[in-house]
Amino acid sequence: MAEVDTDVVIVGAGPAGLALATELTMRGRTVTVLERGGDTGVQPRAKTTNVRSMTHMRRWGLAGTVRERSPLRPDFPRRVSFQLSPFSPPIFDFEDAFCASPRRREEFPEHAEFIPQYVIGRILGEHVGTHPRARIDFGATVTGFVEDGDRVRVDIDTAGGPRSVTARYVVGADGARSTIRKHLGIRMTGQSDIARLVTLILRIPGLVDDPDLHGALFHWILNPEATSFLGPMDVDDLWFFGTSADHDTDTEVLLAKARRAIGRDAFEPTVVTRDDWTVHSLIADSYRKGRAFLIGDACHLHSPFGGHGMNLGIADAVDLGWKLSARLDGWGTESLLDSYEIERRQAHQAVIESATINVATLSEHYANSALAQDGPAGDAARARAAEAIEIDKSPEFRSLGLVLGYRYSGSPALAPDDRPADPIEISHYRPCARPGHLAPHAWVNGATSLYDLFGPVFTFLDLGEGPSGLDEILDAARSQGIPLTVRAMESVKLDRLYGVRFALIRPDQHIAWSGDTLLSPDAYVSLMRGEAMALRTEPA
Repeated sequence: MAEVDTDVVIVGAGPAGLALATELTMRGRTVTVLERGGDTGVQPRAKTTNVRSMTHMRRWGLAGTVRERSPLRPDFPRRVSFQLSPFSPPIFDFEDAFCASPRRREEFPEHAEFIPQYVIGRILGEHVGTHPRARIDFGATVTGFVEDGDRVRVDIDTAGGPRSVTARYVVGADGARSTIRKHLGIRMTGQSDIARLVTLILRIPGLVDDPDLHGALFHWILNPEATSFLGPMDVDDLWFFGTSADHDTDTEVLLAKARRAIGRDAFEPTVVTRDDWTVHSLIADSYRKGRAFLIGDACHLHSPFGGHGMNLGIADAVDLGWKLSARLDGWGTESLLDSYEIERRQAHQAVIESATINVATLSEHYANSALAQDGPAGDAARARAAEAIEIDKSPEFRSLGLVLGYRYSGSPALAPDDRPADPIEISHYRPCARPGHLAPHAWVNGATSLYDLFGPVFTFLDLGEGPSGLDEILDAARSQGIPLTVRAMESVKLDRLYGVRFALIRPDQHIAWSGDTLLSPDAYVSLMRGEAMALRTEPA
């Protein structure tokens, strides 16, 4: 086997690429991250790190840092409010939007956090940049790459001139205009130019602390003369303001609209930066060619309404990360690597469908001059609007069923399960212990998360009494170099939650197999290696 400079080259130092670097270094792999730019500064991108991403932050030991660097104080209302202005009575409020309220719930170990994407990128970048198994090269532009046997040579231009980096694999985490995707000749298909919007980052001194403000993560403004959405973005009085607009609309025109949306002359916003953006619903025809993979926006693009974009990229990184590590360690198979696309495409398609529906109803959809009227006519208009908003927008702001309730199927990294899957209920999460689902979560022994007991390896969860017969399975796994631990936990709560005695939990906290009767040790070895099609269905 030819020598290489690093195990994996990751192209792109956004949250998806840095999440992959974090996952790989945690598993003992070496990585080189190539980024053609530098710190992007303040950017109007994602603001919601959802409960699933925060669970990964917990695994990586970074959840506390994320909480500390969120710009919002703990008592700030985690709601989305539909109003005529941020100071007017709400027409409808989504309380605990995105499950972001800082309170403990049984379904997950970490509530969502409201924090700019660029701050998440810095947290991950600081973590990766100081890791002894990682290197980040800024100002490195990929000019091409060539697969050569069991390695890949990546050619780059830098300030010091052209050079090459060799690795076992290369991953394109380089966004919507991915150089890696274009080099591979992979197309994106779907709907383009669904909507055009403009976001301004504004500095509005004193607004977030005004005692009359109806505090919210997002204010959806239904004033017909200022239809838009705005909310607190970061420290130093930074707010975001977004509206449907042609991209040639003058910034001063947009700023005037922002003033009308705020509704009080005492506040004078100034523009920090502007972002013109177009909504697409696109997915790559393939996520892999040979030793090259795509993650994040490089393989899927969709509406940001619902807060799924960055979070999908982080989940891509986790799924691909443990599988690449398994292959590099020698026990994972090529079919295990193939399972990355099989599984993640299903999650991407579910999110794209939901996010495309979300963007179809923006503020102007509900705007009506009658909403500002006093008396019975105004009351009736506001009641009708509230009813429509709750029906239309619940999937956007109450989406735990989509975030946690999706299921992988047809994957060589999962035990076959021919039972029909229940449809995803976007706004309602039902824990399920069948293969492909996330392992149901619970709190055990007070403040301990069940997920904390899984660790970064495969875990056989035993919820029964008496001899388990798991010793032979442990021995068989270890003989193949597969990391496997056993957690024996007699718990009435867990027994009811899982509904079976045994569950094999993958490194990404998805269930690989569950049941009351064990199969043969070889069957589980095949399953963990990514060869589930060879899984025996009869008991050992």
